[in-house]
Amino acid sequence: MAMASKQAPGSSSSPGGPANANSSARSTSRSSPGGLFVNGITAVYRFLASLKLAVLSLTSLAAALAFATWFESNYGTKAVQDYLYKSAAFAILLAFLATNILCAALIRYPWKKRQTGFVITHIGLLVLIAGSYVHFKSGDEGMVGMLEGEKRSEMLRTDAPVFRVREVDPHGQESSRSYEMPFDAGGPFAWGAGQSRINNIFDLGLNWLSGGRLPSAGPAEDVLSKSGDPFRFAVKQYLPSSAPAMLRVADPAGQPMARVQLQFKAPGMPEPRLATPIEDEQWFKLDRRFYRAAKSDGMPALLTFAYVDKPGLLEDFLKPPLEKSAAGVARFRYADKNGKEKVYDFAVDQPVGTALTLPDSDLNVKLEKLAHFPTAEGGLSRVVGEDSIPIAMFQVRKGEGAEVEHIAMGSMPMFPNVIPRPSADGGKPAEALVSIHLMVPPDLDPKTNGRFGQIDVLAGPDHALYYRVFGRGKEGKVELRSSGPLAQHKWIDAFGAAAGAVMTIGFQVEDYLPAGVEKQIFEPLFLPKGQMEQAMPACLVELTVGDQSKEIWIQRSESLESPSFRPVPFGDRLYEVAYDVDRRPLGFELKLDDFEVGFEPGTEQATKFVSKVRLDDPSTGVRDKPYTISMNEPLTHRGYSFYQMRYSPIVDPRTNQRTGQFQSVFQVGSNPGRPIIYAGCLLVVMGAFVQFYMRAGLFTDGGKREREQAARKAGLPIPEPVVAPKPQPQDEIL
Repeated sequence: MAMASKQAPGSSSSPGGPANANSSARSTSRSSPGGLFVNGITAVYRFLASLKLAVLSLTSLAAALAFATWFESNYGTKAVQDYLYKSAAFAILLAFLATNILCAALIRYPWKKRQTGFVITHIGLLVLIAGSYVHFKSGDEGMVGMLEGEKRSEMLRTDAPVFRVREVDPHGQESSRSYEMPFDAGGPFAWGAGQSRINNIFDLGLNWLSGGRLPSAGPAEDVLSKSGDPFRFAVKQYLPSSAPAMLRVADPAGQPMARVQLQFKAPGMPEPRLATPIEDEQWFKLDRRFYRAAKSDGMPALLTFAYVDKPGLLEDFLKPPLEKSAAGVARFRYADKNGKEKVYDFAVDQPVGTALTLPDSDLNVKLEKLAHFPTAEGGLSRVVGEDSIPIAMFQVRKGEGAEVEHIAMGSMPMFPNVIPRPSADGGKPAEALVSIHLMVPPDLDPKTNGRFGQIDVLAGPDHALYYRVFGRGKEGKVELRSSGPLAQHKWIDAFGAAAGAVMTIGFQVEDYLPAGVEKQIFEPLFLPKGQMEQAMPACLVELTVGDQSKEIWIQRSESLESPSFRPVPFGDRLYEVAYDVDRRPLGFELKLDDFEVGFEPGTEQATKFVSKVRLDDPSTGVRDKPYTISMNEPLTHRGYSFYQMRYSPIVDPRTNQRTGQFQSVFQVGSNPGRPIIYAGCLLVVMGAFVQFYMRAGLFTDGGKREREQAARKAGLPIPEPVVAPKPQPQDEIL
């Protein structure tokens, strides 16, 4: 049987034949520099159009979006935008995906009719990616808040914080010199004070891998001022979520301060408990007018802290002569005829009008009035811890001189006995002729005021601390239980130290500053998941003018109307600093006519927000056009969309009570990429429809043409179309 081999036309088996020559030519082409470059470009092109890159890109994108979802749920929308969606890494990922889509479409050019859906889908994906890029680069959003009747023509860009510094002239008028400095905090993580600054997603990953020990990624401060500014402004610490707190520091120009802890153990309590567990509530800051502070809210005993500057007043504190009168004793200190200091005790339970001459002197004293001064006004209740202050008024005359009115306030020896008043003839005001210390027993009655005793802590002129404890005796009479020096960090058993006592009360001085001041600071506030958008950031900033620098803590302004400035004095110059957000003009004006809030019955859960506004935009010919904005009905004008976001109840700062008014808050968004994104989505849907639902006959013949071309190339007969046999009628069954 003859054997035949099948060869392509024009082929030859000889070594020097044409086929061997073509192979040699191709090998030479591949070995030449130009051929290698072309082959390299072709290989890269095929890889960019390959299915492998598509799988890799889509898998990476899915992983990035899954991480972004988790990250947003923990740190908020702003954080995920800064660290992921607006990052260079995410842009590179989208660029690879877009390149893969483009090359996968171009490598199949020229396209066939049946590939129409494929091409439309790929074009839609490219348009969708382009729209997303335009959105992140050109989109903007912010907030607008209004009360009924108010107008607004700008929005607050809450994602663009700025610091504002302005210089105020000595007369209190705002200077024209004001400065605005944009501030990029760097995300939702605190930095400064030894904490590293996390600038991007890679720093975040390294920080997690290192267990929070990432070395500092930048300088210890962020200088925002420019070289030509008359000051230097730097941010030294940043807290993304903060709560106000007080820091007490020593200052020679300050006042005595003490942190006093009181604990008690009532019947049925297994362990003693602090009456004021919050540290700020344990501090006593003295008032310059009275040098006394008291607290009794939630305590079984009145706790006071005071200061005296004379040894005689210290002796009065440790040994008050209350046994001489149950109503109190006014102790007079004066100079006798020889200039020596004398002491005389006057029982205030004597009739009004009682007069006497102080021993060994020519000073005549007359009791003019006994009264109780109410403490509801002026915040005096926090000074004395009582509803009223006992006072005694005396008329004192030296020899034949004029009478001078003296006032003694109970338990306040540092309060001046003579209030300076101009004399009738316009001369020099009268001066005190004597010093009067009114000592009264405390009011202790568990049935009326819930107090079992009174604990007094005193700072003496030698900066030492002393104490005394008042309690009730067997017959209900108030008595001095104990008194003496007081050491810091040492607990004193004030009441109930004996075994079997119904209630025990003890106290200690945890900290003491002979002279100190309070400085407002801010501490980190850890919010639950999903509430990071409500966080109020704060910064420690340093303002330097000349050779003088000052550090202040400042929290971002909560006001939707105007920023809150903090004064920073520098000698005869005054600067004001505000931590604010960028306020961008809208180009038109909105006025809120009416705002309605609906609540669930019996709760404060809002069910609806409806705002009726009027739009005024002369540039487009719109004049006071009414609109209604609700939760599902936004207002769109000149590229800005206003969504009803929430409401804020208005609180009266004087009474700390709600006024019944509500501020309507709108979320404002501007997205130039939205039409592009919508167009891309439409193209993707259209391409998928064409590709999968219209392929069976609209743009193809079912592959007939391709089968004919393949048969011609192989030299085979063209297959005839298969025709299904017609069904034959069946014989009737009779």
